[in-house]
Amino acid sequence: MARAIKNRRAERDRQRKSKMHGELPLNKTNYLIIAGGALLIIATYILLAANNTVYGFIPLDVVPILLFIGYIIIVPIGIMYRGKKSKMTTSGKQENQTQPAAK
Repeated sequence: MARAIKNRRAERDRQRKSKMHGELPLNKTNYLIIAGGALLIIATYILLAANNTVYGFIPLDVVPILLFIGYIIIVPIGIMYRGKKSKMTTSGKQENQTQPAAK
């Protein structure tokens, strides 16, 4: 009994290690989304710096909304985004998603 539990734990640890070293958590699409959010944030700060007044429509209304969108929406989406995964067969070849036409 104890040996079986120990074997299960060892197998679970091996699976965790293989998942950790198997692939990177972020791919190209994630980095592009994060970069878009960073560009929005930088452009917003440039817009704020270009405006000469502290009081006005842009510094009080537009800039906080754009910063909120960049920091709270776009960057976290870029971190959490997962692309569509194609179904793979056990042999490693991609499975055909369409059904053959009936004759």
